[in-house]
Amino acid sequence: MKNSSFLPIPELQDFIASYVIQEIPEGETETFFSPPLAMSGFIFTVVNGSGSLDAKIENRDFFTENAVATGQVTSPVYGQMVGELKTILVFFKPTGMHRLFRNDLSELTNTSKTLAEFLGQEEADLLWKNLTDHSDNEKQIEVLNNFFKKRIPTDGKEDTFEQVLDYIHEMNGGKTLADIEQNFSYTRKTLERRFKKMVGLSPKVYIQIYRFKCLFNFLHANPGITWVQLANQTGYYDQSHMSRYVREYLQVSPNSIVQLDMELINYLLNR
Repeated sequence: MKNSSFLPIPELQDFIASYVIQEIPEGETETFFSPPLAMSGFIFTVVNGSGSLDAKIENRDFFTENAVATGQVTSPVYGQMVGELKTILVFFKPTGMHRLFRNDLSELTNTSKTLAEFLGQEEADLLWKNLTDHSDNEKQIEVLNNFFKKRIPTDGKEDTFEQVLDYIHEMNGGKTLADIEQNFSYTRKTLERRFKKMVGLSPKVYIQIYRFKCLFNFLHANPGITWVQLANQTGYYDQSHMSRYVREYLQVSPNSIVQLDMELINYLLNR
């Protein structure tokens, strides 16, 4: 698999983390396994010849169409790609999809909608046509930048909820809901409501997934660290607490992660 990453234009960097294009040559087959990434996204799959993409979550189809909007996931997404195939992925920042489209992210948690369902048939068809009129990666990214740029809100209001997310990210997911309530003027009920609508997860689950993401970025940067040291330095109570989330999000014990394609997993977790 060939992975190419692209940053959005500066105007979109508050909304979109990155674009990724994955390409599989004709006749090649790649399996994939992606843990929760604390992000929602768009996925466009351009199939040539006998190419195909099979994506599942919790033993059911995650999506079957060529253009979909996907929400936050709490379980791994896995499957198989058969070439010739090009997949264009849009990774939104935690509230990026909601801020651009004003949708309720809780409706997309652990599932997807076709782009026609999400945007409306006419707008989805036009975006798909504009993308597939080009085969050049840079041109396709330009199409996406132009599409999303038109969605940037013009009210100019800064939402204090973004400060809550910044706080969680700065602390690498090592803070509790009580910490957030003490530092920001949100009640528990308001936090729950805003997280589910704007992010797609409860604040507790989002913190757990983001801490897990930081755990593996830390492990990738410190490959010689022990599991006990890793747990102590990444906000877990102890090794067993850390192991619980490794099993939940990777479906293996910490000692068995060598069975996975960690190059791809680290690449995705670094979005």
